Order: sequence, then C-alpha cells, then structure tokens
Amino acid sequence: MFKNYREILSLPGALKFSLAGLVARMPIAVLGLGIVLFIQGVTGSYGLAGIVAAVYMIVQALAGPGIARLVDRRGQAKVMVPIVIVHLIALTLLIVSVYLDWWVGFTFVFAGIGGATVGSVGSLVRSRWSHLVTTPNQLQTAFSWESVADELLFVSGPVLATVLATAVWPPAGIILSMISAGVGSALLYIQKTTEPPPIERSTEAKGHVFSNPGIFTIIIVNVFLGVNFGAIDVIAVAFSDEQGVKSFAGFLLSAFALGSLISGTIYGARNWNSATHHRFGVTVSLLAIGTCTMLLARDMFTFGLILFVVGFTIAPSLVGANSVIQQLAPPRRLTEAFAWLGTSLGFGVAFGSAIAGNLIDHYGAHTAMLLPAGCAVLGAILALTLLKLLNPSRSSHEVRIEKDRRRARIAD
Repeated sequence: MFKNYREILSLPGALKFSLAGLVARMPIAVLGLGIVLFIQGVTGSYGLAGIVAAVYMIVQALAGPGIARLVDRRGQAKVMVPIVIVHLIALTLLIVSVYLDWWVGFTFVFAGIGGATVGSVGSLVRSRWSHLVTTPNQLQTAFSWESVADELLFVSGPVLATVLATAVWPPAGIILSMISAGVGSALLYIQKTTEPPPIERSTEAKGHVFSNPGIFTIIIVNVFLGVNFGAIDVIAVAFSDEQGVKSFAGFLLSAFALGSLISGTIYGARNWNSATHHRFGVTVSLLAIGTCTMLLARDMFTFGLILFVVGFTIAPSLVGANSVIQQLAPPRRLTEAFAWLGTSLGFGVAFGSAIAGNLIDHYGAHTAMLLPAGCAVLGAILALTLLKLLNPSRSSHEVRIEKDRRRARIAD
C-alpha cells in the first residue's frame, strides 16, 4: 500500500525538505486558532477575536501570491528568510499590544503584518516536489503526502494550542506557531539542492494564471471551502464553550483532521485511472453533503463523530485542487499558481471565522453551522457546473498557447 510513498521519499533530499516544511508550516494549523483563543481569552469577545483573525488571514491571502512571484524569480531562501524575521517580530508586538492595552488599531496592524509575512510554505514545498519528481503519479503521491502532513499538523496542533492557551497562558498558541516557524524555516531554507532555481521573467510566463478559466474556477470554489474551514474552527471553540468544556475544542478539530489524514493517506497510496478533475467534483460534492450533517450535532460526542466523517472528504478535495492547478498552470509560474490556491482558501477562512464569530455572539454555535453548510453546497454546485473548465485538455497552459497560435495564424 505504501510503495508509492517509499518511492517519492527515497528521492534525493525529499524526506529532509518535506520534514522541514512540515515544521515550518505549523502556523497553518495553530496561528489562526491561536489568535482567536488569545484575543477571546483576554477580551472575552468571540466577535473581536474572529475579526482580528480575519485581518491576519485576509492580509496573508493578499500577500501570498506576491511573495510566491518573488520566490519564482529570486529563489526561496533569498526571499523568505527576511520575511520570516519580520513575521516573528510582528507576532511578538501583537501579544505585547493586547497585554499593554494599546489602541486596538495596533492589534489589527500587527495581525496584518503577521499575515503579510507568514508566506505559503506549502506552496514552496509543493514546488520543490514539482521540480524533483519525474512522473505524474509521483507528483500526485507527493501532493497526497503533503496533504497528509498538513493533516498531521491539524490533528496535533489544535489540541496542543487549545490546551496551552486555555490551561497555561492565552498567547501560548501564537508562541507555539512562532517557534515552529522559526525553527522550520531555518531547516528548510538551508537546503539548496532541492530548491527550484530562480526563473527570469519572459512573455511565456506572463498572464494565464488568474486569467485561466479553470484556475479561476478552482479559486472561487476554494473560497467557499475556506469559509467552511474558517467557520468550523470558531464554531468548534464556541460549541465546546457552550457545552462547558472549552479546553476540549482542540479535540473536535483534531477529529476533523484525523478523518482527513486517513483519507489522504489512502488516496495517495492508490494509482488512479479516473481524471483528476472528475475526482475533484466528486469529493467536493461529498464534502457538501457531509458538512450539512453538522446541523444534527447536539453534544460533543456526536459533533466530534460528524467532523471525523466529514474530514474524510477534505484531503482528497485539496489534493484534487492542487493537482488540477499543477495541470493547468504555466510551469514558469507554478509557485504563484499554488499560492493563489492558498490565497483563495485563506480569504474563505478569514470570512468564515469573522462571520461565524459574529453569528455565534448573536445566535449561538449551532445556528452558525448554517454558514459552513451553505458555503460547502455552493462550492460543490459551482465545481460541478463548471467541471469542464478544469479539464487540462481544454484549459491547460499548453492548450491555451496552442489556441492563441492558431488564432494568430488565422488572423494572418
């Protein structure tokens, strides 16, 4: 079953950069939740906590493609090392500003700077895989492996961050994120042999990323999926709080991630014959159906069980999205294309956490579950309606270039 994983991890330098990337991207699992727990723990407001987390995630989403574009042109280490340093300083000032009761605007500023400098480590690691592997099956397995790695973080990170923030010290989740980002980045960016070489600008590399209809479709679908994920983060904390066991919120999120980890492991171990975009349509549809069942939750056990089952659709959906992007994007701007995927997801997560936080303050956690359910359904409808645009035989970079040449010949 694990032959495919052994094959890719035996490639020169693969295991080293993948493990370093795993540590470096711990913030994706703990920083947003850590900000929510910190702000809510100090101020008592889920609404404010959700908005501050949303600022962090929106700015992260906006800055991600720009950072990725610089990385494509100048190299990972040269761009990311100074950015990580600024990131650590910004989060330190965020904690200080809240405890010293500075003007609330500073809280948003430092959260924004922290978001602008977190980078998309997952995109950088996936670009290394694209540079290293030699076959499409290896690449799919590599993407599945990275999704499994992400879910390992989401299984362990929320539990650790929640326990530390609620039982030890409110900013402990943020501090955990800072330590892992610093250590992981130091380990990742010193690895030069697997770093994709910088690529000079060319006319071939211009356009055809956000303008590609297939990539645009994936981006919009990912926004809806991101709302789902962001809302569930906040809802899990609030639901646990309403049940009188707030410190157990991390276990709910870990159940969600555990289901995704298991399905991601199985998904990557198989060699699929069906088209990637067809599998993506199926998995996002199953995700929508599963998310609607959250409305049946009445206690911690049933909510955790439902999240575990829903989690089985997460990794295959995200692997499918990454695989479609890899098939459609121009090779010279692959890191940027992956970053747009993270950007769209980040926007959704930001809106989901902010809107869910305010819904919880006014109507409670159970009513707020309508938000992720509705957005998951809309995302699935959009993916199925525009599925043909995700077909690489219609929308890949090479096909679009050939169509442009054909039109030029006809015009001549």
